[in-house]
Amino acid sequence: MKRLMMAALIAFLIIQTTNLAKAESKTSCESTQFKIVMKSEADVKEKASAASKTLKTYKKNKELSASGRTGNWYEICHANKAAYINMADVKEVFSTDEKALLKKFDRRKGVNQVVSATGKSMSDTKVTIQTYEKKQGEWRRALKKMEGVIGKNGFTKSKKEGDGKSPVGIYSFGTAFGSETKPAGMKMGYKKTTKYDYWIDDQTSKDYNKWKTYKGNPAVKWKSFERMNHELYRYGAVINYNTDPIIKGKGSAIFLHIWRGGTKPTAGCTATAERNVLSLLKWMDPVQKPHIVMGTNDSLKSVK
Repeated sequence: MKRLMMAALIAFLIIQTTNLAKAESKTSCESTQFKIVMKSEADVKEKASAASKTLKTYKKNKELSASGRTGNWYEICHANKAAYINMADVKEVFSTDEKALLKKFDRRKGVNQVVSATGKSMSDTKVTIQTYEKKQGEWRRALKKMEGVIGKNGFTKSKKEGDGKSPVGIYSFGTAFGSETKPAGMKMGYKKTTKYDYWIDDQTSKDYNKWKTYKGNPAVKWKSFERMNHELYRYGAVINYNTDPIIKGKGSAIFLHIWRGGTKPTAGCTATAERNVLSLLKWMDPVQKPHIVMGTNDSLKSVK
């Protein structure tokens, strides 16, 4: 009996070790992010270089799984190792909802970078943040998917001051800002905040929904305001909601900024982990007119 039990135990350990070895042998290139389709017959390269060794040649219309893209090269998995295909030879596969979303930006001249913050329902406070950029005349995914949060009361198509909701729609970005020094490599304009910087949400003030620098007592000047050197604003960017024209009571201080955590929504902003905020800010290029689209797939159908 002891021998049988020992044999069974050894067999179990062998199976577990084999499974573990298989798991460990699985490379990052197998972490599929999205699908691509060959536009023409093309070579798979050992490295992200046209001069690199050819590993395989795929025919037109062949569908492959990609784990990401760096510059002009998509990374795929070939023989359990990372391999590369030139961007010019493939197109990305998008869902019906993604196609509908990106089509909206084909009508917006010069908009070549899109940040998408979409939730599953209007009351949901969690969103998926994805980025897209137009390269060689086609939309391509940019950074990897990110988790984010929005207003504590979800999305709305008719935002009001203090409702705790995030506005559905498409908006450009204003300045980037933060209490820290401007990160290296950032192309966006950047304002370093001080203890004298405020965003005004006082509906009775002519300064409503504006950034103001004031060295006096803010409580005397405004009934309500937000300090811009807040801990969650180490890095962030203004989302141009209700800015042109400014309508009092329609909502103010809508930003992209650092979150408190994945289960802690905002007062109406879009937030994500600090590393993600930095990645977004470094990726966005004013020349490419980056915009953010916020809402659910259904709610965005009527947004032009």
